[in-house]
Amino acid sequence: MNASTRLAISVATLFVAACGNDTATMPTVSAASKDVEFTVPARGELVASEALPVALPPGIRMGFNISWMAPEFSEVSKGDVVARFDDERILETRQDTALAIAKSDFKLAELARVGALEQVRIDHETDRVDGEKRITETYANVDERLMSRNEIIDALSDVEYLNVASAFLEWQWETFDQRTQAEANTIIAEQQGEKAKLDKQDTALGMMELRSPADGTFVYAETPWGEKLGKGKRVFPGMPVGVLPVKGKVRARLYVTESEAIGLAEAQAVRFRLDSAPEQSFTASVISVSAVATPLDRENPQKFFTVEADIDNIAAELMRVGSQLRAEIITGALEDAIVVPSQAVYGDDNASWVYVAAGGEPEKRTITLGQRGADLVEIAGGLEPGERIALISPDEAG
Repeated sequence: MNASTRLAISVATLFVAACGNDTATMPTVSAASKDVEFTVPARGELVASEALPVALPPGIRMGFNISWMAPEFSEVSKGDVVARFDDERILETRQDTALAIAKSDFKLAELARVGALEQVRIDHETDRVDGEKRITETYANVDERLMSRNEIIDALSDVEYLNVASAFLEWQWETFDQRTQAEANTIIAEQQGEKAKLDKQDTALGMMELRSPADGTFVYAETPWGEKLGKGKRVFPGMPVGVLPVKGKVRARLYVTESEAIGLAEAQAVRFRLDSAPEQSFTASVISVSAVATPLDRENPQKFFTVEADIDNIAAELMRVGSQLRAEIITGALEDAIVVPSQAVYGDDNASWVYVAAGGEPEKRTITLGQRGADLVEIAGGLEPGERIALISPDEAG
């Protein structure tokens, strides 16, 4: 909106008469025909449109808690440490893992010791059973006239029992290696799992410092919820901790309050000034508008639409990522149109109207609306240039 248009609207809007109930004493505005530009105010910042990510290398599935980060927007050189991570929990779990591996070694040694004793026991038991079998078989084969029937039956029973015991001991000996190896394999499998964890933890401990991959300005990355990363935040390998914007590759990110976001659309023109260089004006073009309005701060419920805009001519020396700015988004423009303040227009689902100040009681006049802005409305039909309309309804004036 040019200066003359702003001045004309301001003068017309501020034309106020003394208080009263008739049109002569009500605040009114002239429905003059003029050129008008509809704009939406916004605040925002410059963000990187192209940047080199600074991230932990992928390949390890583990979270890292940030304990320190280089100041945002600080200049860093290749190889500089830009972030450190808390290693206390990893060191604790590593101690537990190392202890589990040591326990596995002890279990294997104990299994070997017990196995050796078991082999000795089986040998001794086999020798004992074989000796008893020889003696028992001797008595079982004696002349029936020398032993009673019951003694012979007992001897035969002992032979059967010792045969079973001998077979069992033979089975124990033949399956000893298989049974022992099965137990050892279980322990070894558990130990290999713990060793894999230990390797993972050692790899993680070697990643406790994140270094810049190139020279540049270090900018904090954001979480999926739009929060800046910082101390205490948790990140995962492959997830950017920060970025190094490519010089001159920036765009404008604008925030428009929900109440003022009327008529926003792609391809609309933007005018903005940097807070660091307010004497210069720049232009941009809207490339996207967020589908819904969301709060910028969890502690502040006010909602904003996020607008991304490509800058027409980038001044690389002035335009740095993080630079704050003020902007106007041009949502429409009219030539020789009747435009009035939004507060003067009333309506419901079926019609819109204004109160025309023609002397005496204000006249309710049905109108046709055209383009709308945050503060102004085009009257496409129902009013003639020069007619005056009340800024408040008769009920409000009373």
